[in-house]
Amino acid sequence: MELLCPAGNITAAYAAFTGGADAIYIGGKNFSARASAENFSLEEIKEITFFAHSIGKKVYVTLNTLIFQDEFNEAVKFARFLYEICVDGVIIQDLGLANYLRKTLPDLPLNASTQLNCHNINQAKALVKIGFKRVVLARESNLEFVKQVKALGVEVEVFGHGALCVSYSGNCLLSSLIGGRSGNRGRCAQPCRMRYKLLENDIVVDDSFAISTKDLMTLDYMKDFIDAGVDSLKIEGRLKSNEYIYAVSNAYRKAIDYSKEIQDSNKLSKEKSELTKIFNRQFTKGYILGESPFKLLNTETSSHQGELIGKVIKTYKNRVQIELNKDLHRLDGIRFNSKEQFGLIVEKMFVNKNPVELALKGQIIELSGIDNPNRLLNLEVIKTKDSKLIKEIENQLKNDIKVGICGVFTAKIGEPISLEVTFNGQNIKKFGDVPSSATGEGTTEERIAVQLNKTGQMPYFFNDLKIVSEKCFIPISSINKLRNEVLEELKTSLHYFRKVGEKEYVCNLKKSQNIKENICIFDKEEHKNIINEFFSNSYSYSDNTNKLENRIALNNSFKAKNEILHFIVEKDNPGELIASPYCNITNSYSLDLYYEFGFTNCILSHELDHYSIKLLLNDFIARHGFSPDVGLVIYGKTEVMIMRSCPIGTRFKNKNIHCNRCHLKQYELLDRTNEKYPLIGDSNCNIRILNNRPTYLLDFEEEIDALGINKKYFVFTNETKEKVAELLSHYTSNKKEFLRFKHTRGHYQKRPL
Repeated sequence: MELLCPAGNITAAYAAFTGGADAIYIGGKNFSARASAENFSLEEIKEITFFAHSIGKKVYVTLNTLIFQDEFNEAVKFARFLYEICVDGVIIQDLGLANYLRKTLPDLPLNASTQLNCHNINQAKALVKIGFKRVVLARESNLEFVKQVKALGVEVEVFGHGALCVSYSGNCLLSSLIGGRSGNRGRCAQPCRMRYKLLENDIVVDDSFAISTKDLMTLDYMKDFIDAGVDSLKIEGRLKSNEYIYAVSNAYRKAIDYSKEIQDSNKLSKEKSELTKIFNRQFTKGYILGESPFKLLNTETSSHQGELIGKVIKTYKNRVQIELNKDLHRLDGIRFNSKEQFGLIVEKMFVNKNPVELALKGQIIELSGIDNPNRLLNLEVIKTKDSKLIKEIENQLKNDIKVGICGVFTAKIGEPISLEVTFNGQNIKKFGDVPSSATGEGTTEERIAVQLNKTGQMPYFFNDLKIVSEKCFIPISSINKLRNEVLEELKTSLHYFRKVGEKEYVCNLKKSQNIKENICIFDKEEHKNIINEFFSNSYSYSDNTNKLENRIALNNSFKAKNEILHFIVEKDNPGELIASPYCNITNSYSLDLYYEFGFTNCILSHELDHYSIKLLLNDFIARHGFSPDVGLVIYGKTEVMIMRSCPIGTRFKNKNIHCNRCHLKQYELLDRTNEKYPLIGDSNCNIRILNNRPTYLLDFEEEIDALGINKKYFVFTNETKEKVAELLSHYTSNKKEFLRFKHTRGHYQKRPL
């Protein structure tokens, strides 16, 4: 099983390899889902790829954001570069880009990003059909699903450690719609890590970090992953420090290696302690190992939990006294555990009024220079930075990265000396000078071994070296010269390029004959009579109660007839397939793919603005000669998240799924600006967070028609009968009049970052 670790910059990449990573994943300056990381220039990508290959490691590059039409050619150009330098895989979210690359660069290995939310077998089959060689499963998947996907003949990658998205990945629009920073575009502002009040029938029942997840930690379960067939274990953290990346890489390297031995629960105790110290928001084994949806959230804090080391027992003037239950070093970081979360670096500390570098468990320390110390009395004290651990890691990172190779050195009188090395499928053999007869003991095997292992800046050492030498004299310079030549050729042999022999992109589509009513409504069955009053039979209708749940579809629960679907399925069943706005269609090549899969209508992404829609449709028409059958949501409360973790059940300490509270009472999240976000539960105990305001584009209808949008969607969720009647009456009677109520334009007028 491959250990795949993150790297946000070149030094982090070396930290991962030093820690024991088999592979790293990195991002370029554009099209990366971690846009705020430093990321890699083209030259740095080339440099780290060549280095990784020279030591038998792999590099995967993220191209895992949604691609807008005016970015598509640049994304393809970047992919061509990655193809040329032979990266080991490209991680992709945008299905239009994946389909294009599969057709034009069929030898480029494509990895399906976790942003594609692969959580059921129909999705996995579709991804294989599109051409993905590896699938990064949704974090909500379990080991049984791993086995099912493996049976399709595709590589499977799962997350093993780090931060967890609370929403099904690729399904979160919260940051995008409230702040203009799209998670699908690599700019997530992490609103899930903020405090919220939980409202029950408009009454506050909780004030906490209601949707902030714990961190994933699976150190004890490596054998389970291996037995399930996991090909790659992924560590999250491209925004984390080099010390974090080294510590996690080192811990999981040992865990994977130990999994081959007899299991010992105490064997990794040191590594677990280090992971707790380096960063944690409390740990969970995650859904991959069957965690309860009521145990995945840490509602107490969204910050680093650190390690509990003591308690404030006395305060006076500007001083506090802390009784320690663990050792504390000067320059450690601490935090006083309260809603305020006040913290500091311990520059000075005193025991019995004497300054100390180290205070031991059981001692009472005193800190000075604390403003308003009384607020800290009786609070727990948490160590958030372990200066000793950081120093130890920094020292480890100073070491050169070297990997073991096999070698055979031969020296015989009258014949040139030779050195043959074998590593990672490469075999290099070269000859050197001819040795002379020895007058004394000659050049000993021990001396030859010493010289061969002086590999300097080369990333190699001989872990298996055989020396076959007659008694002779070999100048040290001859040994050094031969060693350097062989290792240089070995390194060069591991740097390989591909020649781009690009194929033509072909997509032959026929104009749809299925265009029916241009008004489409999703609502509860009980509202259908109201809708009929305004539209009679001149509209398309779907029952919103169950149909929308197909965004998170369990295995074997798919029914095709007239359903709005999230993501692609194989069209095994008859009926109309509609691609929902959550399919994230943001370019014309994505439209191509959905139509090739048999979809009859595609609703464009919520993240598209007017200009981007225009470019998308114009490009489609230019390539195919006809307008596509596309829709746009002109009214509806966008689902900004879908969560398997339940903030309601977590608050009420549920032990069983389907407590039904969300169906009996009205729940909302209230943010710091006093905006309310409704929580809607489904029959599978998934929770949807609706946007605080509905998207309202009714007064842009003429402009939308001019774009070439031929289907306009009303998506009703928790609206009352009266509200539905008001909106439809307004729409049918005087569409140009602006209906005044709290609303949002979504991204129609402004493109997200």
